[in-house]
Amino acid sequence: MFKGHAPKLRLHSSSGWRRHARGMLLPACASMLAVTGLGTVPALAATRTQLNLSSVVIKVATYPYEGDDVLLGAAGLAKTRYQVQYQDLASGALQTQAVNAGIADIGRASGISNALFAATGKVHFRSVATLKIGTSEQDTIVLKSSGITSVAQLKGKSVAYIPDTTPQFFLLKQLQAAGLSWSDIKPVPFTQPADGLAALLSGNVSAFATFGDVATAEQHGAVILSSGGPYLKGTLGALEGSYNAYLPDLSNPAKMAAIADFIARVNTSMAWARSHPTQYSSIVAKNTDQPLAVELSTFEGEEASGNSEVVPNVPAAVSTEQGYANAFISVGAIKGPVNVAGTFSNQINSAIAADEAAYEKEYPSYFVVPAYAKSGEYNTSAGG
Repeated sequence: MFKGHAPKLRLHSSSGWRRHARGMLLPACASMLAVTGLGTVPALAATRTQLNLSSVVIKVATYPYEGDDVLLGAAGLAKTRYQVQYQDLASGALQTQAVNAGIADIGRASGISNALFAATGKVHFRSVATLKIGTSEQDTIVLKSSGITSVAQLKGKSVAYIPDTTPQFFLLKQLQAAGLSWSDIKPVPFTQPADGLAALLSGNVSAFATFGDVATAEQHGAVILSSGGPYLKGTLGALEGSYNAYLPDLSNPAKMAAIADFIARVNTSMAWARSHPTQYSSIVAKNTDQPLAVELSTFEGEEASGNSEVVPNVPAAVSTEQGYANAFISVGAIKGPVNVAGTFSNQINSAIAADEAAYEKEYPSYFVVPAYAKSGEYNTSAGG
């Protein structure tokens, strides 16, 4: 998944769809999370269905080939009261950059990319929902023919990674666990996962810390050197991310209503995909030109490691992101202090919760967790 692809814009009418990024009701504890610099809009949840959204357009940054457009289309939820434009961007870091610049209204991001962005002090977005996904397909890989069997053997070698997102974090942690530091390797950043994979397969780098394309790499002679999963579960017991919204949009009630509804549709579509793994994987396989067996195994592995969902913000998401920031500060990768709480907003929490409850009531069969994914059910005591 998450194959590299050139960015492009696609305008979807209320009746069309084209190409899911892997990757609930409002927890009572969510009200504890402070909204920084923004007032609440308690009337939004009550009036959202009365708002005329026909002239609203939201620009969504999403992953190529298997983004939110594919997810909503597969689940039959692409028809909306507003228009959606999709922009393909291959990583959460790139999606965050687009939202921060106002090129997109919303996009996904890992907690790592948000924490690193917060350190710049130039944040024009707010994390308005907490994303939780499984931690499989987050690994440092090497070619089997390289003879490298331990992270310690990476000392002095060129290691590719995707900057400002999950691989940068778990690679740092893997090096520390092996008694190495960032300066002990030759880091080679690639913004496009496909480019990093190409560098590994061509022998230009010795290892690649990546997400989503591990199964593809294994088909070409790569093996997993070290899993990033154990380092990514954090306080949520899952890979923590978010949906970020462009800050000026949070002063527009109609746009907020559209964003809340879109997020609820994504959560419902994630539930559909989990309960219809073969149907969903067949769509992704066609889009990515991969064997169905590979895509199905990858998807089921991800859901088994953590059920995908996007929910109103929970306090644990803030502490997880702060932990990411602190880790980078501790090794001098960024300068502190960094207060990630300032990048969160609970402004549409109640609207998201109400919309998600409505969709779960309308599509109860989607939310039945199949046996293969039960091991990935999150611990609700963690806030999810």
